[in-house]
Amino acid sequence: MEFGATAKRMILYTVALLALIAILAFTTPYNTFFYGMLLGTAFSLLNLYMTYAQVKRVTSESKALRTKFAFGTVSRIAVSVICIVIAVSFPHIFNLAGAIIGLMLTYAIIMIEPIFHIKRLQ
Repeated sequence: MEFGATAKRMILYTVALLALIAILAFTTPYNTFFYGMLLGTAFSLLNLYMTYAQVKRVTSESKALRTKFAFGTVSRIAVSVICIVIAVSFPHIFNLAGAIIGLMLTYAIIMIEPIFHIKRLQ
């Protein structure tokens, strides 16, 4: 399935960015910013996986002609709010701007990744 392969590739990119951010957090003097970015990226990865699971479930239910209620967007917003609350609660560890940037990283990957996919098709 094309969507499954794309989602796994985006998860792989996010994990690679998570590793890079972890290295930067431990090797640079801007560790609170990168800790915040690490926190935001981890929660963003969770949101990406939740989106993948939701699309997979909706696809299988549509093939079976069933519908089922889910908390898709509400749960992703709740995860993002929990991330921000953690960043605000521990400002000496996590930078709020870094957490927000980290939360947006998977969305940036989602927007950039098709450019590379189009180049592969040509």
